[in-house]
Amino acid sequence: MIIKPFIQVMDKLAPAELHEAVWGACMSKNWYFGHGSGNNSGVSFWKMDLDDDPATSRLWEFAKPSCEEKTGRSLSVLRQYANGHTYGLGGGIHLDDNREGTYTLLYYPMPTWKTDWDGETIYQDQNGEILLAVKPAPNRAVLFDARIPHAGRAPSRFYGGLRVTLAFKLIAA
Repeated sequence: MIIKPFIQVMDKLAPAELHEAVWGACMSKNWYFGHGSGNNSGVSFWKMDLDDDPATSRLWEFAKPSCEEKTGRSLSVLRQYANGHTYGLGGGIHLDDNREGTYTLLYYPMPTWKTDWDGETIYQDQNGEILLAVKPAPNRAVLFDARIPHAGRAPSRFYGGLRVTLAFKLIAA
């Protein structure tokens, strides 16, 4: 099945205080190790469930009108969580969902990110060619069709921390 690629990069998604609150939520002690990309690669990375987190939920409420305008559809959240990658622990190519009408809003909550830290999210076409590589940037989000193959790449060895992304798995109502 050929899927017309719907990928929208949105810079400066949230006001500064909300961006800061979301980053604070992502720095809590609720991380656990063992999450994977769903591709059975055997490579695990960090995850934090955020379904009941107030700051994360406020971010979705703030972003929702823009996401609905871009997709032309009413959207609701199926689940929301953070992924964390360290040097050498990137994710594999995967789909977030295979149903029409599903989307992902991927948010980069970190306060700073340097170019030589790498950590791009890549998006592929049906032939495995890279359509787009999105560099992490503070307060940046990417809204995309959940059926697009993609992967979060690990940060470079120049970055000693956790590359964090916040994923909102969405479905059209």
